[in-house]
Amino acid sequence: MHKLTGEANAAARAAGRKGHDKKQITTMAQFEIGDFVLYADVWQHTRSKLRVKWCGPAQVVATVSNWIFEIQNLITGQRNEAHASRLKFYADSLLDVTEDLMLHAAHNSEGHVVDSLLKARYNQQEKHHEIKVRWRGLDVIEDSWEPADILLQDVPVAVKAFVREHGKQAPVRALR
Repeated sequence: MHKLTGEANAAARAAGRKGHDKKQITTMAQFEIGDFVLYADVWQHTRSKLRVKWCGPAQVVATVSNWIFEIQNLITGQRNEAHASRLKFYADSLLDVTEDLMLHAAHNSEGHVVDSLLKARYNQQEKHHEIKVRWRGLDVIEDSWEPADILLQDVPVAVKAFVREHGKQAPVRALR
């Protein structure tokens, strides 16, 4: 009985080794400067679990090593280093990255329906800064003034891009 069990175990190990040897070796994607990518943002979900959120679009702007790349977020302009295992192709570098594509990515990454941020002001009565928001799918008459700190929590990518674009205006400078 022990002899039969030993033979069965040896046969199972041999079959396992044979299957393992047949597996193709996976290789990490290699990125070139100018490629458009999404990058993984890893954060703690619960005490022992991590959650990955794909952010972007970003563009590879430099190579640090064979597996580490410097990327720049196309919406915020922020630069980060990222390992190749935390990147995936977003679009071909030959494709045209338009404002609509970046707004779509900002909408999808944050899950809100902000179409654009128009202008900023300081509300004396409420004692806080506000940004005028054009909402996607609503008429121009429905544009509304929203507290800047709430928008920064809800759509940080859009607010940072707005501040970067309109930073010379006095009400926007106060938001920095």
